[in-house]
Amino acid sequence: MTKTINDVIDFATNTVEPEYGTVPQERVVTGISSDANVEIKMTTFNHYTDPTEQFFAGIWHSSVGAKTVNYTEEEVCYILEGRVRLTDAAGNAKEFGAGSTFVLPAGFKGTWETLEAIKKIYVIWQAKD
Repeated sequence: MTKTINDVIDFATNTVEPEYGTVPQERVVTGISSDANVEIKMTTFNHYTDPTEQFFAGIWHSSVGAKTVNYTEEEVCYILEGRVRLTDAAGNAKEFGAGSTFVLPAGFKGTWETLEAIKKIYVIWQAKD
């Protein structure tokens, strides 16, 4: 099926309902930028899901805090605001700030630490089992 300009999704004008959530306490990492009493809040504006429900794109916000991650999906991130530190399971770390673009490959395990409240564009591909 051929798509038209009406099928193009412009994040600036596309209206979506925000999805609000928090990081489950068992994934919050203490002793870094959060403690056991900190609630890491997230807001997701998912602008696109393909018909197979394997491809997603949108904007994600998160408050400061650190959480464990275990990526089963492939994700491209473009940081619009804020700063994060990714640390792999071996303890190697890298920071990303506004203007940074990076890919988190499926199989990445470690810590995602939001150092400054973040706003990012995400593009995710999740293989179906």
